Amino acid sequence: MNRKAFRCKHIYTAVSPELIDGYVIIENEKIEFVGPEKEAGAFLSGSTKVIDVSEHFLMPGFNDYHVHIVNSGLLEKDGILRYTSSEEEAAAYLWELHKDRKEKSWIMGGAWDPLLWPGQKLPTKESLDRYFPDRPVFLLNKECHGAWVNSEALRRFHITGDTPDPENGEYGRLENGEPSGYIHEMAAIKMQEKIFQSISDEEVAAYSKTFIDKANQYGITSLGDVAGGAPMRETAYKLLEDRGLLTARIHFSLPFDEGVETILEKKKIYNSRKLQCSGVKAFIDGTPQGYTGYMLEDYWDDPGNRSGPMIEPSLFKRQVCQFDAAGIQTRVHACGDAGARLCLDAIEDARRQNGPNGLRHCIEHLESMSRQDIPRFGRLGVIASVQPEHMPKYKFSEHPFHRILGEERMKYSWPFESIRRTGGRLAFGTDSPVVDISPFRGIFRAVTRLTNELEPEGGWNPWEKVTIHEALRAYTYGGAYAAGRETELGTLEKGKLADLAIIDKNLFDCAEECETMFRMKVLMTVMNGSIVYAE
Repeated sequence: MNRKAFRCKHIYTAVSPELIDGYVIIENEKIEFVGPEKEAGAFLSGSTKVIDVSEHFLMPGFNDYHVHIVNSGLLEKDGILRYTSSEEEAAAYLWELHKDRKEKSWIMGGAWDPLLWPGQKLPTKESLDRYFPDRPVFLLNKECHGAWVNSEALRRFHITGDTPDPENGEYGRLENGEPSGYIHEMAAIKMQEKIFQSISDEEVAAYSKTFIDKANQYGITSLGDVAGGAPMRETAYKLLEDRGLLTARIHFSLPFDEGVETILEKKKIYNSRKLQCSGVKAFIDGTPQGYTGYMLEDYWDDPGNRSGPMIEPSLFKRQVCQFDAAGIQTRVHACGDAGARLCLDAIEDARRQNGPNGLRHCIEHLESMSRQDIPRFGRLGVIASVQPEHMPKYKFSEHPFHRILGEERMKYSWPFESIRRTGGRLAFGTDSPVVDISPFRGIFRAVTRLTNELEPEGGWNPWEKVTIHEALRAYTYGGAYAAGRETELGTLEKGKLADLAIIDKNLFDCAEECETMFRMKVLMTVMNGSIVYAE
């Protein structure tokens, strides 16, 4: 018998906002007791290991329901450019990371953002060529919807001035028509898919483990891994599980173009407590920032352009209906308001044709919504899988949505509380590597709606703030519910799997303090009853 008792004055169960002064007692991989000290005696014995964390904060392990494990692991390995302030600085930083490394394989870092650079211009191959004339470089941008590559990468893919753009993608061009070194949407995704074919399961397992270890350091015990960019590599995750190295549960969603039979077979193969195939992931549009988000009305600063769906609508609706009929969850990337409406329409059609089946389909991101579509989440039982840390990409006064969407549509950006208030359910995540994996940043955004500069006064659309309880619940129970595992995970209750995090400070006291939240420490993370991280 392996029994541990955690003594804490501030236990948050995620069942209610009330904190408990008492014990959480776990035996092997399950929770045996949660309650006040006076009721814990019967569960304590001489062999029980008591861990005193009285002055800290004990809660369920975080569930980041939207990440890209492979891409995140690649960036951890090859270079995160999120905090560089210019194209030249990014290229030079990458060189410093790699100049002494012996390997000559592809460099696949990223997370760069030209809107934080002088002139806000897209980068070109020339800056990379100066440092890497003969080693191929592929660097995803911050949104993972475009990439910066060097001449060697273009050469290996035989991309020249005469190469046509792929469907739903684009090769950036210089004035002379030659490729610039920036590739967009499907051009980037297809290139990454082909590069990735040369990487072994052992390599993927190694850098995926590096990322999972980082997630554990933030109190994360479950990850919702969605297809996008680098192809899914569930076989590498199975290697980790078989070796006893999978220290976060993974619920993964495969590409939408996988057939029903393939997904059903994968759901049979991957159905353990730690590794499960949840369903499929689709892209219905790109992003408003890239003018590829599918909008109901024209972009404010680009009349005549509202972009369009990446999948023909009637085909998309038919596919969603087929997956729904087979009992397969669908998760769809939709950043534009028209994209979100098309997803809701498709799910409504599936409900009408197949009848209620309890499936928890998800729409991802929801950067722009139409007011009339918000109540449909509750009516249709659709999960809003959203990432609060996506809001403050820039100073509020400089946020591109002012010119891209206009002030009226900005009122319906990331409408968390409106969705929740009208019966919808929230599942929080980060979309790592788009933003850092820290859940504390997302919690701060969700409860304050403020940027790092504490702008705007009162918060961006302050009526969309959620309480600290609702934010924490969306980051724990929300993902468990979306994955169909709320009876096993997401709250601290007797009989559930013992996934928990011990945080340095009481989050109810400091959730609105930017600096405190950004520096928040996790002291211990427990997954399946085992300590997987301790400071």
